Amino acid sequence: MTLNNKLYIFKAKVLRVVDGDTLEMRIDLGFHTHTVRKVRLLGVDTPERGKHGYNEAKAFTTSTVLGKDVYVQTYQADAFGRYLADVWYQEGDNEFRLSHELSNRGLVKEGSKWNEEDE
Repeated sequence: MTLNNKLYIFKAKVLRVVDGDTLEMRIDLGFHTHTVRKVRLLGVDTPERGKHGYNEAKAFTTSTVLGKDVYVQTYQADAFGRYLADVWYQEGDNEFRLSHELSNRGLVKEGSKWNEEDE
């Protein structure tokens, strides 16, 4: 993904990692306007609290994006009021989609209908 080729992608700072696939972030809407929202990663479902793999998924997400600037493209809100979103982060000159990195590391809930197949 090249960030310059996408419309409606916002810069954001991750304020809190709720679990492996849910983040609270401050989104920069431009013109000195910010909003704080919970977002759920699109295309991936990580284990819930108390389930096998929860700690590993949350730890990866926390170490990767907590307190860091990311890029977010939001879609519609889910039943819990969280916006579904694609989240990208940068390491050096490389860009990574957080949901793909969780999936590539085997940190998703096995058999979940929310997990995307490789694109």
